Amino acid sequence: MNSSTRCFRWLSFLLILVSTKFYLQAADKYEPGDPIAAIDGNPVYLGELNLILTERFRRQDLEAIPIEIQRATAMLLVRRHLAMKSLEAQGGDALRSMIRNQIEAFAAEANRRGSSVEEQAKSRMSDEKSFNADLAWRVAWGRYLQSKMTEQNLRRFFDKHSDIYGGSRYDVSQILVQVDQQDQASIQNGIANLNELAEQIRASEDPATAFADAAREHSEAAASAEGGHIGWGENEKDLPIAVLNVVRQTPAGQVSKPIRSPQGLQLVFVHGVEKGNQSFDDLVDQAQLRRDAADALFDNLVAAQSGAKVDWFVPALRPPDEASREPSGESLNQSDRPEKTE
Repeated sequence: MNSSTRCFRWLSFLLILVSTKFYLQAADKYEPGDPIAAIDGNPVYLGELNLILTERFRRQDLEAIPIEIQRATAMLLVRRHLAMKSLEAQGGDALRSMIRNQIEAFAAEANRRGSSVEEQAKSRMSDEKSFNADLAWRVAWGRYLQSKMTEQNLRRFFDKHSDIYGGSRYDVSQILVQVDQQDQASIQNGIANLNELAEQIRASEDPATAFADAAREHSEAAASAEGGHIGWGENEKDLPIAVLNVVRQTPAGQVSKPIRSPQGLQLVFVHGVEKGNQSFDDLVDQAQLRRDAADALFDNLVAAQSGAKVDWFVPALRPPDEASREPSGESLNQSDRPEKTE
C-alpha cells in the first residue's frame, strides 16, 4: 500500500468520525480494530483498550464502566505505546526476536489446548492484532524491569528519595475546597482561586496564622474550625498520595501549590518536618519502593518520546486540555529516575 493510499484511508476514517457520534459507550458502533488514537501516525486500537478493561474489571459490559475510568485507561494505554517506542529503540533486533518467539509460543500453546489467539482475544472483546500488541508489551516491559530493578539501582533510588522511604514525618494543615471532578471549568476556577489565596498567605507577615485564618474562612474540611490543622503524617495511610507527594516537596513554614486529589482541591501548610533515619537495609517490605521505582522507569521511557505527536480520534476518551497543567502531586522528575544498569 503506497503512502497516498494510506493517507486516503486515514482521511476517510477521520471523516467518518466527524460525521458520526463516536462515543465509547456505544459499543455497537465500532470494532476492536478501530483506532482510538495514533502516535506519529501509528494507530492505537480499541481492542487493546477493551483487553485492559476486561482483564482489570473482569466484566464484558464495558459501557457500564465510568467514562472517567475508560478515559484514564486510554491515556495509560497511549503512554504505554510511547514507552514501547523507547523499548523498541533500545532493544533492537534482539527484542523483536524475543517478542516474535513469545507470540509464536503462545499461539502454539493455545492450539494445543484446542483454542486460538483469535478466540482468546474475542473472549476479551479484542482481536488478534491487539492481543499480540499487548503480549509484546508484557514481554518488553518484563525484560526491561528485570534488567533495571537490581539491588544497586533500588539502593540509589532509595537514597534519592530517603524522605519518602526513610520514615520522615510532616506536621501539616490543609484548606480543602470541594469541586465537581467532572467539570474542568470548575476545577480550573478552583485552582486559580487557591493560587491567589496561596500568594496572599505567602505575602503575609505570619504565613502560619494567615493560613489558619484562611482555613477557617474557606476550607470545607472537618478541621477548618481548628485552622485546618491535621497533625503529623508519614505515609498514604495519613494523607492522600497526591497530597503527600507535594508535602514532601514543600519546606517547613511554607504553603504548597494547589493539589488535586480524590477529596477535591487542597492547599497544605507544612509546620514542621522530622527526618526519618531508616536505611534501605531496614526496609521490611520493599513493595512500595519497587512499585515507585518501576513507575519512575516507565515515566522515563515515556519522557524519551516527548516529541511524539499524539492524535485522539474518540472525543469521549481525549484527555482534558488542562490535564498537563493540573497539579497532580507527582514528585519525580527526569533526574530522579533509577540509574541505568551498566
